[in-house]
Amino acid sequence: MLLKIIMASRLKEAEIKNLADRYVKMSSGFMPVEIVEDTGRKRKDLGKGLLVGMDPKGKKFSSEEFAEWLRKRVETYGDITFYIGEAEGLPEDVRSGASEFISLSDMTLAHRISLIVLAEQIYRALTIINGHPYHK
Repeated sequence: MLLKIIMASRLKEAEIKNLADRYVKMSSGFMPVEIVEDTGRKRKDLGKGLLVGMDPKGKKFSSEEFAEWLRKRVETYGDITFYIGEAEGLPEDVRSGASEFISLSDMTLAHRISLIVLAEQIYRALTIINGHPYHK
């Protein structure tokens, strides 16, 4: 089982990378999580399992609802890959290959901010699933 977050661009800002890596490291105490930069736009490594496109028109969740969604999808698919596009949205091949779409907010978020929010929400969901007090 693996949760993978793919970014459509390179992470240049150390602050963004460090914060996202912090949540990934904490999440990895519950299950493996990794961040991949898809800078070549070849998308060879979309992973196996479920492909989820991050999209403003996607499904919105509370943290508890996302935790339950994640728990069920991990049980069903094992691996889940979340793909965060750039300003123009998801690449067409990702959009056509994704089984589900999730929105992090009704607001427009920069894709680097989306990475931090998604990484934190994955950690939060894993703590909810495992009864860890972080969520409270």
